[in-house]
Amino acid sequence: MDDLGGRLKPPATTAVRALRIALPSAVLMLLGWLWMALPAGAQANSNVAEYMEVTGFADEPSVSFIERRVNAAGSSGAAALIIRIDSPGGLHASIDPALDAIAGSRVPVIVWVAAGDARAGSAAAVLALAGHHLVMSPGATIGPAIPLDLKDFGGLNEEAEAAGGRLLAGVVARSERDVDRTVLSRLEQEAIPAERAVELGLADGIEPNVQELLSGLKGVSVRSASGRVTFSDQPFMLRFVKMTVLERLIHSAARPEFAYLLLLVGLFGVIFELYNPGIGAAGLGGGVALMFSFHAFTALPTNWLAVTALLLSFLAMGIDLRTQSLGPFSIGGLAAFIGGSLFLYSGAHPDLNLPLWAAVLGVLLTLGFFMQVMTSAIRARTARPLPGADGIMGAVGIARTDISPDGQVMARGTLWRARTLGAAIGEGTAVKVKGISGLMLMVEPTSEELPFEERR
Repeated sequence: MDDLGGRLKPPATTAVRALRIALPSAVLMLLGWLWMALPAGAQANSNVAEYMEVTGFADEPSVSFIERRVNAAGSSGAAALIIRIDSPGGLHASIDPALDAIAGSRVPVIVWVAAGDARAGSAAAVLALAGHHLVMSPGATIGPAIPLDLKDFGGLNEEAEAAGGRLLAGVVARSERDVDRTVLSRLEQEAIPAERAVELGLADGIEPNVQELLSGLKGVSVRSASGRVTFSDQPFMLRFVKMTVLERLIHSAARPEFAYLLLLVGLFGVIFELYNPGIGAAGLGGGVALMFSFHAFTALPTNWLAVTALLLSFLAMGIDLRTQSLGPFSIGGLAAFIGGSLFLYSGAHPDLNLPLWAAVLGVLLTLGFFMQVMTSAIRARTARPLPGADGIMGAVGIARTDISPDGQVMARGTLWRARTLGAAIGEGTAVKVKGISGLMLMVEPTSEELPFEERR
């Protein structure tokens, strides 16, 4: 067919049409790839800096927290991630996930060892040196950097020392710090003050507080996984990030004094519930406390013979408790309790031993529990029933409150404390008295008709 000019127009082939479609798409893809390949902003234009804290032992929750926040910082639009560290070291947890996350982070990671006499020892020292920029507060220290080997109750062996040295050297080399090998050898063995750390090239600066830290970052150039990044002169806005509630609970429990006190609270709750049947708040709370304490014991350098002594001491004191007397079991149990408390941990590091104040508090709490709380509870349970209480057996009353497991029941014109023998009982339900325990009625739901005086 002729066109308007009288010339014949050849039909477009399939290949030509495909080329017309593919060529623009390829160009756009190439331009997009080139844009993504460019360093992520030669200058950090965002004025938001995420701020997180890692204090106490560097355990699994701490390492997981660092890894998660470093990986999330890139998608949160933050210009930097600031990690404040004050930690004596690690507890069994491998810090490799956190180190890998920092090494691959496109967002600069600023580590601040602060405040006051803060420290970054053991695994925490390695984490501090892995950051793209390390700042310390006056009085802070870094090192010794050899990871704690807690498998032998805190003892270091040659294999652990060599592995720690290799890890430290690798982290320093990856962070491009100009540190002499003799400095690393010194860091492996001793704690280095902030001023000396700056002189040796381990730290990049000293800042006493957060405001000075943020001001000192203006114009600073650091190298992250995306290349060299220079912070702008505009002031930073901090966005605080925290551990989850469960992480905070597990992390807090992994302290010698907390794990010890949680064990005692757990045993108190379980024993109280055993002497007052029914799954109530005491038993549930005690069970939860025991779970957290034993989880902490698996991370701490725990002497399990001492844990056994503590458990046996409670058993011995419980035997005399049934007779409501102070006999040889109580004396032996108290001696076993004191010994178990003093030798509960066998850590070489001072932070891995039970403080004396915690041991004294534990003894006082245990004596008070058995001599006051449990004695009063047993007396109330075995007390002579009130006059007329015998005649209330089999009476039908009404629940004035929810009984789950305890509550109040109106029976024979009198308001009683009551406990359910089975499932929880709702308010307003008719109940029948099946037993008496001291001053408490043991009841269960019934379909019998309420007496006239209880219908009001």
